[in-house]
Amino acid sequence: MTGDDAAQAAGREDEAESAVLPGGEATPGRRVLCRMCGQPLRDRASRLWGLGPDCRHKLALRTAPPPPVRDVEQDPLPGL
Repeated sequence: MTGDDAAQAAGREDEAESAVLPGGEATPGRRVLCRMCGQPLRDRASRLWGLGPDCRHKLALRTAPPPPVRDVEQDPLPGL
């Protein structure tokens, strides 16, 4: 293996390590924008969801109210 071959092999290894998924193309610097407000997303979770943390919080508040707390009437368990 010559010096050029070694450099090319090392370059391919660097590309493989920087790829998001094995076999996927590495896209360094690709901007992902929030689907609700259009702000650039910076952290991994936001980029995966396509929503920033504030917009995810707003969306979670709008989707479903928490269920009411209900006391369950139950006979005591025997032996306890």
